[in-house]
Amino acid sequence: MMRAARARRRSAEYSFRTRWVLDAAPARCWGELERSITGASPPWWPGMTIVTPAVRLAPGERVRIEVRAPLGYTLRCDLRLTQVGAARTLAARSEGDLAGDGGVDIRSCDRGTEIRFRWDVAVRKRWMRVLSPVLRPVFALAHGRVMRAGERGLRRALGSGVRKPVNPAPRAGSGAPAR
Repeated sequence: MMRAARARRRSAEYSFRTRWVLDAAPARCWGELERSITGASPPWWPGMTIVTPAVRLAPGERVRIEVRAPLGYTLRCDLRLTQVGAARTLAARSEGDLAGDGGVDIRSCDRGTEIRFRWDVAVRKRWMRVLSPVLRPVFALAHGRVMRAGERGLRRALGSGVRKPVNPAPRAGSGAPAR
């Protein structure tokens, strides 16, 4: 019985890694991210709404977001910033429909800027927890679509054109359980 409960719980845990490469300087990418989180610029990430922006990017600040998934459901999360580092690193603790930790790292690379996202969360919506063993690949694909839309939105905001995204579509079965 305990083993089955652990397996069900683990099936509702997700660990996502996403990488974007953009033709823009790291400072410009960070600036757009900061303006978005603080509500200082119009939203550029389709499907994501900053309901309550942070006053500034600093540990302890809170941000409330809503993400409309391509399948029609909405995820609501309260993020508490846990780390902000020198215009290049941002980490947060999530509560709400997704509970866990995530982060963004921005680095210079030979093609401009590399942005890496890390998201280790467990779904808290009851229907998603119950259906995760079956719909895990679908939820992973939805996550990939949301991330690709964000990459295209940031490219438009930066004015760096819309080159083919580096972030490939996830394969069925991705969204490995968080460890």
